[in-house]
Amino acid sequence: MDGNHFETWFETIMPKLKPQSIIVMDNAPYHSVKKEKIPTSSWKKSAIQEWLSQKKVAWNQDLIKIELLQKVNEVKHLYDGYKVEEIAKKFVHKILRLPPYHCELNPIEMIWSQVKGYVARGNKTFKLNEIKELVIKGIENVSTQNWANCINHVIKKEKEMWEIDGLVDEIWENQNFIISVNSDSSDSYSEIMSADDL
Repeated sequence: MDGNHFETWFETIMPKLKPQSIIVMDNAPYHSVKKEKIPTSSWKKSAIQEWLSQKKVAWNQDLIKIELLQKVNEVKHLYDGYKVEEIAKKFVHKILRLPPYHCELNPIEMIWSQVKGYVARGNKTFKLNEIKELVIKGIENVSTQNWANCINHVIKKEKEMWEIDGLVDEIWENQNFIISVNSDSSDSYSEIMSADDL
């Protein structure tokens, strides 16, 4: 799968969704193709100047590369989007991206795990035709109740994360921490103490 194939498929799905659908999407590379490339420090100075000119951002010849990149940073939010978001927007849908590295918040990961488990248990010959049949059968075995269970599991995990996040915020707001490194000891160690303990 690559961005072009995914975007072509994605566009065919859009009219089939209910109006103003929210599409939950992970951060796979083919979901995350940018509308356009934004200059970075690896770009040549002349390419950054050209990009700024195309965007009608004023710059002058005296600016060094880092100053040009600062100008890019001032406007990049206007151009820093994903192709799939533009496709969804055409059909009045919205994309909600999952946080990176949080597959436990994606019900489809659990469904795929179920399908892959079915294939692994049934795969006796390792022949492609048999695997294909097992994948199809594994997908057919996914019930509405399986989906509901996975979605409920994600909702539970999400609530747990919000609670933990709130606890962490509360601890950090109510405590001042000092990390003290004792250089007198032959073993280097760090001691964490509250500022109230001093």
